[in-house]
Amino acid sequence: MSTKNTDKPYIMIPNAIVRNNGISNMSKMIYTSLAMSRNINQTRLFQQTSINGLLGLVGFKQRTENQNMAKQGLIELEELNIISIYSDLALSKEIKPIYLKGSTMFFVKFNNDFVYSEEFLSRFEDEEIDKELINSGFTYTTVYIDDAVELFTFESKHSRVNIISFYLMAVSRALIGDKGDKYSTEKIESITKYANINEKTVSTYISALFDSKLLFKLTLREITKTGEIRDHNVYSRWCERDNITWKIESNDWFMNKTLFKIGDKELSETERNYLKNKSRKLHGLSEIY
Repeated sequence: MSTKNTDKPYIMIPNAIVRNNGISNMSKMIYTSLAMSRNINQTRLFQQTSINGLLGLVGFKQRTENQNMAKQGLIELEELNIISIYSDLALSKEIKPIYLKGSTMFFVKFNNDFVYSEEFLSRFEDEEIDKELINSGFTYTTVYIDDAVELFTFESKHSRVNIISFYLMAVSRALIGDKGDKYSTEKIESITKYANINEKTVSTYISALFDSKLLFKLTLREITKTGEIRDHNVYSRWCERDNITWKIESNDWFMNKTLFKIGDKELSETERNYLKNKSRKLHGLSEIY
């Protein structure tokens, strides 16, 4: 995997966390917020925060039930040795998250070497974690800082915890950098499995992220030789949606299928032709549709 030639600030979330249904979505959100804060504050190994600070970062009010949920997320992350929590900057006085109050300041150390190790993967059953993909080299998911901020602040009536878990899975295969395709053809079955969400709610999460210009989705329709209809979703970060358009007239996998939907909207023939011509223009070719 490569993130070279990437000018936009981003964070990396280990796929051992993202593609893992043995870790709660609250813990995934807490980890993502901690990683974002660490990047913004330009600290490599640790991050100073409080439970109330975490709640403010992810757009939650400082209510007792929210404090307890955040604390449970920290407890899970600490018990899995994903992070360690200390009361001092020297990281010498370890403290258990169960004892943290809402306003208690603490320091978080990221145990990255362990999380990226085979030892960590072996703690989970094969049905819980996507060991095959991780062992093939897809070890982390990238999230642009700007997108992370929007994920934590955009207005939605849906569970922010679940939406973030869904988003991470939707872009997990969308590699950035000079060698990345920047789009993903992740199947819904994999997304729901590892994101700990119900397949019936996926469309509402996609709509919320699409309307907030965080996630782009193109649906391609394939009709097999036996007449079976198969729809394939292609996802990208909103800011990289032209990378999908680029492939429409240059990639056989795209060209052998019908452009069916963008977001929830079914495309007309005129709109399909517009996208094909736009793809050709991106390649410096003339319009023919």
